This record gives sequence, C-alpha cells and structure tokens, in this order.
Amino acid sequence: MSILDRYITRQCLVAIATVIAVLALLTLLFALIEELDDSHSGYGFMQALEYLMLTMPRRIEELMSYGVFIGLLLALGNLSEGGELTAIRAAGISPYRVLAALLPALGVCLLFALAMSEFVSPAGERAAEQLKRSAVARSVPSTPDQAREAATDITPQDGIWLRRPAGQGAEFVHIAGMNRLGEITDIQIYEVNENNRLLATYYAEKGIYRIEENNWRLHSVRSTRLSESYSQSFQEAYRDWNNPVTPEQLASQAFSDPRKMTLVQIWDYMARTDQHPSASTPYELHFWRKITAPVIYLSMALMALAVVLGPLRHTGIGQRLTLGIFIGLAFKYLQDLFTPMAAVFSLPSALAVLLPALIYLYIGHRILQRNA
Repeated sequence: MSILDRYITRQCLVAIATVIAVLALLTLLFALIEELDDSHSGYGFMQALEYLMLTMPRRIEELMSYGVFIGLLLALGNLSEGGELTAIRAAGISPYRVLAALLPALGVCLLFALAMSEFVSPAGERAAEQLKRSAVARSVPSTPDQAREAATDITPQDGIWLRRPAGQGAEFVHIAGMNRLGEITDIQIYEVNENNRLLATYYAEKGIYRIEENNWRLHSVRSTRLSESYSQSFQEAYRDWNNPVTPEQLASQAFSDPRKMTLVQIWDYMARTDQHPSASTPYELHFWRKITAPVIYLSMALMALAVVLGPLRHTGIGQRLTLGIFIGLAFKYLQDLFTPMAAVFSLPSALAVLLPALIYLYIGHRILQRNA
C-alpha cells in the first residue's frame, strides 16, 4: 500500500466512523422515544435503553451503506477543499486510481459489517427479545400460562408457524413456545387433504426432539379425526411426529426476520421451502443483499468520487452533506422500487438487489467520463 493509499484510507475511515456514530445516536434517540410508548410497568427507561443497546449492532449494520457513502463524500470533499485532491489529479493519477485507493477503507467496512451481521447482531437480537418479553411478562398479573410463557426462552409473540406437504395434502403446525433445552410447548397440528378439507387435529402439551430417530416425541396428545359423517377424539400419552425440523432450525424460525438472521440461517431457512413456500422471497432478497454488499459499497464509493470531482468540486460541506443525503435516499427508493419486482414480476432476487447498484455504477462512470 502506497503513502497515498494509507493517507486516503485513514481520512475515509475517520469520516465514515464519525458519520456512523452520528447516525447511530440519532437512530437510538428516535427508537428510544418509540420504545417508551410501550405502556408496561415492568418495561421502563432502563429496560428500553438496554433493549436498544442490544439491538444497536443490527441498526448499525443497516446504516453502513449510507454511512459509507456520506463518509466518503465528506472525506473526499475535505481533500478537495484542501487542494489535495487537485494535486493528486495534477500528478497524473486517474479517477479510477483514486477509486482503487478507497478499496482498503471499503474492505474494512465490509469486514466490520460482516462481523456485526454474522456474530454480534443475531446474539444481541435474541437477548433483546428475551429481555423485553421478560420485562413485559413481569408487568402483568401472573397466571400459570403466563408463567410458563415467561419461562420459555425462545418464544416469538405470535408463536411459530410451519407448513409442509403431507401425503396428498398438507400439514399446518403452530408452536407456542420453546425453551433452552429445545423442548417445544403447546403444539397444534392441522392436517388437510388436497382440497384443503380438515382431516385431523392434534394438540400436545410438550414435544422433545429425538436425534437418533430424527423426529419429535409429543407428550399428552389430544387427537381428533374428522370424516364426512362423524368425528373421533381420543387421548394419547405420547405420539411420534415425523417432522425433520430441528430445535436449531426452530430457534432461527422464532426470530425469522431476515434482518436478524445470519447468512447460514437464511440459507437454511430457504432450503426448507416446503415449510414456508410463500414466504421465501424476503429471505432471498436479504440473502443476496448481503452477498452483493461489495458491489453496493463499490457503487456508493464510485458515486461519491464522481460527485466530488464533478458537480460538487467547488462547494462547501453543507451542500455536499445535503446532496449526499438525497443521493442516499434515492438509492433506498430504488431498492424499494425494485424489491417488489422479485415477487410481482418473478424477477430474480439477485438481479432485483443488484439493479440499484448497477444504476449507480453507470451514473458514476458517466459523471467521471464527463469531468475527468
């Protein structure tokens, strides 16, 4: 790495870190106000603040692409104001060589975002949800059902829903809760035929996964079988449920917002499309957004360099910051525009994610060609 590369990298990293810190503090402030709207006696200011600090890694990860763009815009703008960028260009260094000098800073940002999304953020999200649910559970009168729900460690607000083919029909499953040992509670299973007519229902108080048999042993099962002329109900001490979904997969399903999942968890979720065939598109989009992050960062870096060398060459920091916010918002609107196309027009998810970045790469290239 040359002296020029080290100098530009240092300037860019300082600017990006400053921008991310400011954006994170603003996000924290607005999110704290929103969290304090939850009227629960056990969930006060300190609990809300702890919840937000645990979820801050995910929020920082979501801010990275915009923070990188605005940070590069400010860093390059400062170099332009000090005449350093002009001296670099006068020395015969091309704009794309300057872009290459930005790559180390982009690499550091990519590694930081990857570490946050794959290691820090998922653990923080899970701890935050458990903290909030425990605090809210303490604020309401205790009943046996509520005590059992509060004791479970992995329990989304509306439970876990699964669907998979079963014979000629399908099986719909609702799981109310799951604890640290991987035991599930309050399981309801509905079997339907190919015409979506209900054939049988099962309710079990508890389920334990058996690794050797690759299935679940349901305990205290109440079964009801339906036919066109009658129904039959009976109790069973236990029943084997032949669903290969594992406790680890259910744990990731419990927090199945793709923004809160690692790449491995999203890939595993998409691999089980028979459990949720109609809900895979958001996960594909988020998966490809993570995979194509280097292209997105590169497009933002090229756009920042093109803007500084072009229309904002002789402007102040205020104008650069204002235009940077609008360009960042435009990128988000492009993402929001192309994302629904993946579902509505059967556009490949990878292409829907890449289109905004490709548009910015083209625009940045054209601006550099005009002003080089």
